[in-house]
Amino acid sequence: MLNRAGPLLPSGCLDGINALRETLAEKFALSSWAASGRGEMPIMQSATLPDGRSVFCLNTYEVDFGAHEIFSDDLAAHGLSLPADGTYLDVGANIGLFSLYLRDHCPQARIVAFEPMPAVFAVLERNAAALVPPAQAIQLALGAEPGWAEFDYFPGVAALSTQNRAVGQTMAAGLRQLLGGGAIAGDDVQEVLERSGATQVAADTAFLDQLLRPETVRAQIDTLSAQMQALGIDRVDLLKIDTEGAEREVLAGLDEADWPKIQQLLVEVHLGEEVTEIMAEDLRRRGFRTSVGTHPLAQGGAAVFHIYAAR
Repeated sequence: MLNRAGPLLPSGCLDGINALRETLAEKFALSSWAASGRGEMPIMQSATLPDGRSVFCLNTYEVDFGAHEIFSDDLAAHGLSLPADGTYLDVGANIGLFSLYLRDHCPQARIVAFEPMPAVFAVLERNAAALVPPAQAIQLALGAEPGWAEFDYFPGVAALSTQNRAVGQTMAAGLRQLLGGGAIAGDDVQEVLERSGATQVAADTAFLDQLLRPETVRAQIDTLSAQMQALGIDRVDLLKIDTEGAEREVLAGLDEADWPKIQQLLVEVHLGEEVTEIMAEDLRRRGFRTSVGTHPLAQGGAAVFHIYAAR
């Protein structure tokens, strides 16, 4: 297991900060192309993980934080197991770091990753294809019913992209708090922020405004049950959901007849502590054991939690 991410931008290095600014300026000039559906490829970069492997990404500075969040989470400590030949659904996969984590632990597993944002999906598709064996990447959001919807896509911090505007704003405010020192970060999170170079630009309000500025993207939605049927899946060993505020909608798209097929869940909840407990209680009524943990952005004031559930 990877315990922490290595440096992707030299901390305190002016050249690194300037490169970050230049990359963002170029990305914002091009990102609207993907949103307008004209089909141009987004700017794709490469980041190096602590073990030396490279992954494709849109923003190298996001990978450091994402890798820390995913690879440092001890799922076994929360009662979750990862069968080597299991079936895994990664809903809200972003660039595929969790799918990479699964492949590391589950060499024979079937992994299906869902991501609706066009620019992010292009990266996910490359990373999924690079796994051995490859994961399957599907460009869809999952929700309560099929259709199309508008999302707030954050080109500067793609992991914040969401169908729930209020959640996106809360998450962006929490990240701004962490970067600016307005919230007390744990030692591990603070170390990641400093190594990435992010804290070096925190005082630049105009830069942060640009970094956290969303644009509107339309994306297709299907239900979880419809996708399970289309994919021929009759057992899910772990359903991971990280959809920035749409987690209840994802579960609403699971027919009652399909609930027994779900063996374990890892759900990131962006709707506050009360909703988290309501969701956890519903899972307990369905026969799951649950535990709840906090997300690193909770240190910035965003009420984000993880529900771990196993039968």
